[in-house]
Amino acid sequence: MKSLGAPVRTLNNDAKGEILIYADQIYTNSHSQNGSTMVGANYWKYMFVYINTEGKVSSWRNEKQEYPPQQIDADKLIGADNLLSVK
Repeated sequence: MKSLGAPVRTLNNDAKGEILIYADQIYTNSHSQNGSTMVGANYWKYMFVYINTEGKVSSWRNEKQEYPPQQIDADKLIGADNLLSVK
């Protein structure tokens, strides 16, 4: 947390600990027909950090999504730490 700062959301991961959610909204530029650059599509770049009951990072993963942090489905994240390739 010292290097990443405060998460935008924290979820309870049942008896396994908690999930810290970090998010950055990314805007991509597109060129309009008159040649000016305008804000185009955007997406959210997420980092999910799984903290075990001892307070240590057990795993993490990065993901790009179109939905904001308020719309994250907590049920899909809980238990997903068993499926992660980064440990």
